Amino acid sequence: MSRKRIIAVMGNISAGKTTLCKLIEKRWDYDFYREEVDELVLNYYYGDRKEHAYNTQVFFLSSRFRNWWHMTISPRPAVTDRIKEEDIYIFTEKNYRDQFLSKREKMILIHQYDAMKLKIPEPDLVIYPHTEVDELKARIERRLVQEGRVRESERGLLASGDTYLEDLNRLYEEFFPRYDGNKLMIESKDWKLVDDDGAIRYDSEEADRLLDVISEALEKSNQSPNLAPLF
Repeated sequence: MSRKRIIAVMGNISAGKTTLCKLIEKRWDYDFYREEVDELVLNYYYGDRKEHAYNTQVFFLSSRFRNWWHMTISPRPAVTDRIKEEDIYIFTEKNYRDQFLSKREKMILIHQYDAMKLKIPEPDLVIYPHTEVDELKARIERRLVQEGRVRESERGLLASGDTYLEDLNRLYEEFFPRYDGNKLMIESKDWKLVDDDGAIRYDSEEADRLLDVISEALEKSNQSPNLAPLF
């Protein structure tokens, strides 16, 4: 019997992580473990990042590992829309560079991360859908229209002078080459997986081709143990 697989998707806000996870869930019968999002936490964070950066990072770090622990103990193949490392190397680092986290707070978060990751295996494949900032903003705008106030906390990201998404993209570009596990980067603009009305094109030729690319990358994990990468 072949061992179960875990696929993780990482990337910026509105990069297409959920769409990709839903595609894998439906076509390959994987369990989809969604990122736990608390709108109250996000509203506090985007309202005053300096005041709420540390509490927000603690919330997402702990919820991330709870999610990954459930995936680890389940016998089913799984896909999820965040990797553990994003909490430290992307979001904690962003808040630290913006001086919204102190050196001590960053150190505490890293110690928590190091302790938690010891019992969590690495995924068989990490997929990074790279997306340019203009497209990210367009997708956030469409989502705000479709979901109303559900994601109202993200509206500030659309301001012309706001560099949050751009800064995150830069951090992802720094981090991705350093990630030592099995990985795949795709350009999200090259894959039209969603219709204009927001419906996912599960059975399209493009979905078939993308799944073939993912399957080929996933096979590379057969030859290597599922161990934590070293940085």
